[in-house]
Amino acid sequence: MISVIVPTIAGREKWLEKCHDSYCATTEDFEFIVMRDYPTCNQGWNAGIEEAKGDFIHLTADDIEATPGWWQAGMEWIAKGHLPGPRIINSDGTVQSCGDTVDETPTGTWTELTRVPFFSREQMDTFGIYPIIPTMYFGDSWVSHKARLHGCETVVVREMCFVHSFANVGRKDEQLWDDLKVFKRAKQRDGIRS
Repeated sequence: MISVIVPTIAGREKWLEKCHDSYCATTEDFEFIVMRDYPTCNQGWNAGIEEAKGDFIHLTADDIEATPGWWQAGMEWIAKGHLPGPRIINSDGTVQSCGDTVDETPTGTWTELTRVPFFSREQMDTFGIYPIIPTMYFGDSWVSHKARLHGCETVVVREMCFVHSFANVGRKDEQLWDDLKVFKRAKQRDGIRS
């Protein structure tokens, strides 16, 4: 089973509904865990992980829509010992990211991070992914960092594709730079210990 964890806040109900419907249409055996009104996305992901019952964990957002084949492609690369880095498109069909770039990168190419991370419970426990730093942003970077410390690389998996509506309601973009500093400090401390 896949545990799909979705933080959300009031005012984003229409995106959450589209998100839910997309997973229902594309995913066979899953639980949809909605974490409401946490101060940050990563705190919602952490709380959701505590509730998750699945063998696989997928950390997503309420303005993300899954496309057919996403989990099959992701599991294929997890089985190969990698973290899958999806292709994410904007609601108008343009590329938002393919791995960590806007370029149409081929499947199997190394990438710095996985957005909307998907990993096995075994990977989570082995790499020490949980708990994720409690910031609004850089949770996906944290997951990739922890995996890389244990020799697991993130690769582009184009067939694992999502649509991102990029809903602005409740976004805290001014927090981005502060969160980057927190992530970099945590990464440095973590790298020293490992």
